[in-house]
Amino acid sequence: MKHDARRSALILAAMVTSFSMMSCSRGDEPASRGPVVHELRILEPFPDGAEHDPFELPQPTLHDILERIWESTENNDVRGLFIRVGPLQGAWASVGDIAEALDDFRSDKRPVHCHFDTADNVGYLLLASACDRITMSPAGVLDLIGPAAVMVYARSFLEKIGVQAEIVHMGRYKGAGDVFMRDDMPEETKESMDAILDDLYGALIEATKARTQGDVERAKAIIDGGPYVSAAAKETGLVDAIGFVRESREEVKKAAGVDKIERTRMLPKPEELTLGQFLDLLSGEKDEAKSRGERVALVFVTGTIRDGETDRIGDAVAGPFVRVMERLEEDEDVKAVVLRINSPGGSALASDRMWEAARNLAETKPLIASVGDLAASGGYYIASAADQILAHPNSLVGSIGVVGGKFNLAELSEDAGIHTYILQRGKRAAWATPVRAWNETEREAFEKLLRDTYDRFIDRVATGRKIPREAVLAAAEGRVMTAQDGKDLKLVDEMAGLGEALDRARAAAGLSADAPVEVWPRSKGVLDAITDLLSGNGDEARNLKALWLRERLATTPLPIETWLAMLQVIQWEHVALVPPYFFSLR
Repeated sequence: MKHDARRSALILAAMVTSFSMMSCSRGDEPASRGPVVHELRILEPFPDGAEHDPFELPQPTLHDILERIWESTENNDVRGLFIRVGPLQGAWASVGDIAEALDDFRSDKRPVHCHFDTADNVGYLLLASACDRITMSPAGVLDLIGPAAVMVYARSFLEKIGVQAEIVHMGRYKGAGDVFMRDDMPEETKESMDAILDDLYGALIEATKARTQGDVERAKAIIDGGPYVSAAAKETGLVDAIGFVRESREEVKKAAGVDKIERTRMLPKPEELTLGQFLDLLSGEKDEAKSRGERVALVFVTGTIRDGETDRIGDAVAGPFVRVMERLEEDEDVKAVVLRINSPGGSALASDRMWEAARNLAETKPLIASVGDLAASGGYYIASAADQILAHPNSLVGSIGVVGGKFNLAELSEDAGIHTYILQRGKRAAWATPVRAWNETEREAFEKLLRDTYDRFIDRVATGRKIPREAVLAAAEGRVMTAQDGKDLKLVDEMAGLGEALDRARAAAGLSADAPVEVWPRSKGVLDAITDLLSGNGDEARNLKALWLRERLATTPLPIETWLAMLQVIQWEHVALVPPYFFSLR
């Protein structure tokens, strides 16, 4: 039976490979011939990292989008860009990378025209920051309304169902457990969130005032007047014209002085497999470290940070990260590394393992951290190992603090008719049990454990940032902030995006400006998934039910998936490096 299953999988893999190769050969985009406008589509939120579910159609990552813009910038035959934009939700900082790349393209006086059917705050932030002309579909909606943070507190709900949260924080602003322990918002939380919202609102005003001849008060009034249908958006000057995509394409061709517009492939061209590579994949003998000459490595740290040795789609797992950092450290052709971090943190153990691996690499070659939308708690812990930390003004950083604890389900168990008896040897043998509260000595011991983790966090940041411990303490207490505030506290070096980070890495390594970039983790294809299944390397994140749940949670207005990730870390490790609160910024 096992032999038949393996043979079936091999046949399926062969069929998939043949199909994918035929698809690539037929779908390859012809090289531009003569003057042309390139069309790019950024119609939905983009993942920052490179990994995706191999059994679904891949979605362009931020790096894919930037690569396409950079390629167009280097191609003199590309006389203009036509960008289709959609709602981009919480990517407040990442759109800055796209705006920077488009500014480079526009520096040669080449037009960038943009069109949208629907757009939100972040989508319009990109439109107003980087587009020479903005058009909108007649039936479209512009949801320009300003940023809001929805904070949820559930102590009363938990009490009603018989659950008591026993959470301990290290840091005055570290309130990750407040969602389970309070019914009101602490003043410290309000203080931090008000500062973040002020900065994001300021960025939106700055972009919008470009459409109001610099009138800040009018820009504020326009934001207060949203959302907008097309006629109102045109009347207020938020868009230049109303029309369908075809009309907008004709306008950009006129502006660029060309007769042709080509839609750009957003995903990189799939690599063609030789027969030998195909057989290697089927046998499980994969070599990710094939030499490609002198290069820079771009390593993504995306999602919840977890301990373990097996990849999980959507998470940053310590084992694979440590192994790749060791491989990059030893590879003499890898001259510098850029860490692209977009993570709220997670496991304290995993964060420390990953920090150590990054720090070891930084001792031998340049290491630059580029912050996406978020490098908080464990995410910032890892970033602090780099020689430099670059971020956009709207990136969220910091959250230097620790949270941990357990959930007491004793009352819920009793109400459900479940009776428990605890037998133990050792004074604190049952401290982690979920069927009773801590006693005084157990709480004291746990607080000591958290204090040790917090002190280590402070020391790691002080070592990596090369600043006194007292300076880190001044920026700590669990406070999360925008990068522009973090720069004043020496948590960030400069305001810059991913493109600048790669340029600096090349320069620090003495490489040419066009030196290649190796990306990790590489996108997995169907063949990789099949060989993982055959070798037993698949994990629960590839389970269909888990993927189904992740997809459904991603569509909810509340950060439920983030809460569940935090609960899982606390359940297994009891100590976590996670943000002080979980919110949705749209």
